[in-house]
Amino acid sequence: MYELLIPFGIHRESGEIVEPEDAPKGRACDCLCPGCKAPLLSRHPKVNRYHFAHDSRHESARPEQSCPFSSTVAVAMMIRHLAPRLKGQVMQTPIYRSPLYFDCCSTNSLPVLISQSAKVMIEQSCANFSDKSLHFDLCLKVGDYAILVDLVYKGKPSVALRTAKLNAARAGVLELDCGKFSIASLKADRSRRFSDAVIDFILRDGLRTWRYHPRQEAMLNAAREKHQCRARLEMHYPDQSRRTVAFHKRLRHKDKIRQKPVEKPVTVTSYFCVLCNAEWVHRSNEELKCPDCHSHLYSRKVTE
Repeated sequence: MYELLIPFGIHRESGEIVEPEDAPKGRACDCLCPGCKAPLLSRHPKVNRYHFAHDSRHESARPEQSCPFSSTVAVAMMIRHLAPRLKGQVMQTPIYRSPLYFDCCSTNSLPVLISQSAKVMIEQSCANFSDKSLHFDLCLKVGDYAILVDLVYKGKPSVALRTAKLNAARAGVLELDCGKFSIASLKADRSRRFSDAVIDFILRDGLRTWRYHPRQEAMLNAAREKHQCRARLEMHYPDQSRRTVAFHKRLRHKDKIRQKPVEKPVTVTSYFCVLCNAEWVHRSNEELKCPDCHSHLYSRKVTE
């Protein structure tokens, strides 16, 4: 992984994640790469931060270029590993507005405030949550509802939402982008552990977005009830459905736009030409001109 020095290894016997600060130097760490399972060396330089590196001289060594491990994968793995440590921590949640669509008037959608940005206490936390059709990286229990965290990064698609299941479980979905982890800030502080930086990323620093909020359905239903346009129309059309009411409104709107101007009645008048003495009958919806000289300059009305 070229963006970030290997921040942790997998202990060969226990299978646990080990940070370089907790491992003996060199091969004594007895750790494997999380990506390619090749042997690692634990390095403790005096200037740079502690890290792991592929043991290129080991008999089981593999080409470093073929290792699939990356910074985003490292962040995601560490987040799942740190799930138990989140209990009792305070997490910052983002502001969330959801569009509400109407079919009863010309207002296509209206942004509804579902939740302000808030600090919430994590009462329980577990990794790799799975419940029938719900599968998420983290499950955080907050009060009487749950926040299911979906970790996203290149190569890992977002989890499909099943709103009926989420409502039944009183759960919301928070998306956390592992690609936004700040490697530069980690490199700037040599003494800072990777795990500590990831904890801050989960609780405060990471780019998080609500995909579904536990109160979303209730807030949208309340906004629908307050929508005055629908209430006025249903008062005029009490026996019709919302779709029929919307059709009548659109129809009236189109009638106003497409209404044609009232045509004036056609009148008939006798004219004569003072130049060539020709006489003719002129209709008001036709061009006025003499039939002989084809000019209107010398046209006069015939008076009785």
